Amino acid sequence: MTRDTRPERQKINQRLVSAPSGAVLTSAWLKREGISSRLADYYASSGWLHRVGDGAFTVQAEAPAWLGAVFGLQQQSKSFHPGGRTALELAGLAHFLPLGDAYPVYLFSRTSDRLPAWFKRLPLAGRVQHVSTNFLPQELGLREHREGELVVNVSAPERAALEFLQHLTLDDAGYEHANLVFEGLGTLRSDLVKSLLEACSSVKVKRLFLHLAEKHAHSWFKQLDLAKVSLGSGKRVLFAGGRLDSKYLITVPAAAETPSDAP
Repeated sequence: MTRDTRPERQKINQRLVSAPSGAVLTSAWLKREGISSRLADYYASSGWLHRVGDGAFTVQAEAPAWLGAVFGLQQQSKSFHPGGRTALELAGLAHFLPLGDAYPVYLFSRTSDRLPAWFKRLPLAGRVQHVSTNFLPQELGLREHREGELVVNVSAPERAALEFLQHLTLDDAGYEHANLVFEGLGTLRSDLVKSLLEACSSVKVKRLFLHLAEKHAHSWFKQLDLAKVSLGSGKRVLFAGGRLDSKYLITVPAAAETPSDAP
């Protein structure tokens, strides 16, 4: 006689009721929900969970979307977060470069964190540009992003703008891309920008950020107190063959316009 598994399935569904649809559930997350590693393995062998790798599962049979995979990563370490261009796109501040299957996903983390094997085996892994860096503090300038039932931490626009410059290709096309992005950053919060600039360890990023911000003369830029922002000393050649911005001592493409009030 076939055993009726409906009561058991109902119990499992009750255990997993808090699981966001499309999320990767790690062993750590399942344990917090009262599901041991041994029980998770049993559920996977019974078809009630679907294994995506060692210590990682989904409730649905289909491969997780990239934000669902990020949800799983953030159970391992909060330092993993969508940042840079991707975070700007999520905030609607780079609408001319919409998210889609053909676009890369920029995922930031501390240098001490490595992508787990289960993540690297996902079909979406080929789209991910993992930026491993400590140039900003781990938790400063993050926000919650919600998509359906999924909630993950992503960079706020202020942090994302700095991260965008950190992974920017330093050529004429990259500069023009950055120029277009900064044109749309009129609503940044000056207090958070100030805190991020003070904490940022990349002189290159800070100088280029201020060059572009001054060029577009957004109101938040005029409110910045830069007294505690260290910009280092000496010139930085960012764009080969470019002209020197004499205020921020970086080279920029020769075709780039100089702000009217620049020295």
